[in-house]
Amino acid sequence: MNVRDLDKKRILIISTVGLRPDGITSVIMSYLEAMDKSGMEIYVAGTITVQQSIRTKLEAMGCQVVDLPNRQTETWKYFLELQRFIHRHQIKVVHAHGNSGTLAVEMVAAWAGGCRKRIAHSHSTKSDHARADQLLRPVFHLFYTDALACGRDAGTWLFGRRACTVLKNGRDICTYGYNEKVRKEIRPEYGLTDQLAIGHVGSFVPPKNHEFAVAVYGEILKIRPDAKLFFVGDGPLRKNVETACGDLGDSIVFTGYMDCVSGFLQAMDGMILPSRFEGFPLVAVEWQINGLPSVLSSNITEECVLTEFTKQLSLKRTASEWAEMLVSMVENRNRKEDALTGTENICKAGYNIADNAKVLRQIYLEE
Repeated sequence: MNVRDLDKKRILIISTVGLRPDGITSVIMSYLEAMDKSGMEIYVAGTITVQQSIRTKLEAMGCQVVDLPNRQTETWKYFLELQRFIHRHQIKVVHAHGNSGTLAVEMVAAWAGGCRKRIAHSHSTKSDHARADQLLRPVFHLFYTDALACGRDAGTWLFGRRACTVLKNGRDICTYGYNEKVRKEIRPEYGLTDQLAIGHVGSFVPPKNHEFAVAVYGEILKIRPDAKLFFVGDGPLRKNVETACGDLGDSIVFTGYMDCVSGFLQAMDGMILPSRFEGFPLVAVEWQINGLPSVLSSNITEECVLTEFTKQLSLKRTASEWAEMLVSMVENRNRKEDALTGTENICKAGYNIADNAKVLRQIYLEE
């Protein structure tokens, strides 16, 4: 660290699930891309996994990626190295993103390292580690100083009735806006002419409920035999989902991870998100900016429904009911007009990333 760096506020950002193509990493990247980073020295912790493309992007933005032991398999070593790094580099702000009381690991390490501003950021409404969450909640509540959440439900889940600031998951309006010219150019790249294109964007993990999306697609084909389904993303359950597609597999496209989905969205006609649980899905904001009719699970917070062309259905409803709703919405909407309405509503509701990044910067710089 040189003398000039000492004049800057040193901030450490941590994703407790690793730097991978998922919602939390997307949030971190979006804020850093949109933020005025002057007067700050920003470090991003690399633990569990660090995708090379994400590391490269962070470094190009002027952030330093700090490689730490694996949080999941070397928890104690991770804790000690994290505490030492915070102390050695005189970190003034630790901003840890997660969804459970296990954030106590980062909060206690930050406290032990001498960091006075310890931000816990909730991104979901459920944890896959229920026992650890229950055990660590009391410790967690003692050691964080600032509470952030992507939405009201995510805040209540992690902080209960304690004070919490909802920092909305914003998106770049220009990047995700609808462009008819681009749509006409890009649809042939996906083998599309007049076919109905339905999309899903998300990692192949249990909460995303890909199997139900496949079942809904099977019902859509009974209404629109020309339909195609596109899965964007990757993850541990991808092979399982490919196998579950059965005879439908020939008409389902697995694109893999995409660095930017804005072009892909132009090619789609409708979207589906039957998640078992989520905090606040950024993809729902992107789809509404783009004017895409979408059907979301009612298990997802209703806060993300900001337009009349985005609907929610219970997972207790049949796949056939989901299919009928989605096809009906696609066939009875005006994409261009909906995109204008969607963009207006997103901005009014406070989901413009440019505005939200200013709020986060202010939080970082406050003493």
